[in-house]
Amino acid sequence: MAYINSAEAGKFVTLHISTATIASTATTGMIVVSGLQNITLNNGNSVFRWRQLDSTSESAVATAATNQISMNIVIDDTDYFGDGSGDTTAEDKGLFKLSNDKNKVYFRLYYAGVPGGRYVSGSGYFTGLAPTVSPDSPVWITPLTIEVDGDLASGTA
Repeated sequence: MAYINSAEAGKFVTLHISTATIASTATTGMIVVSGLQNITLNNGNSVFRWRQLDSTSESAVATAATNQISMNIVIDDTDYFGDGSGDTTAEDKGLFKLSNDKNKVYFRLYYAGVPGGRYVSGSGYFTGLAPTVSPDSPVWITPLTIEVDGDLASGTA
């Protein structure tokens, strides 16, 4: 058994965001989300259950899954507001504009670094941006959720 150690140098959890399908580890035009504090991948398979008069147990069948990725990030100015060089790529737009414009995004979540790491990928929409700052936490922090549209896929970079 090999545990996935994401605290080892060079094997940190990495999230790539794009406005187009991600086919390689190249990051041109993408946001490589910095300041990740925590991240949760939820693959919530649903189940339909029913009871019949001729059985003492319930029956069940699997139905469509609800998939999402939720995280908390320390806001980086460029990641959040874009690099200002245009309005085409994720890198141009930034997380806020991608969310505000309701753009479909594509992602790869690398479990233990790039290259060579395993990843989960898919597409979806941002929800839940709610930046906050306080005297006790003087940097802007926001939750962010990607509501996945369709299936998740996995692979190795």
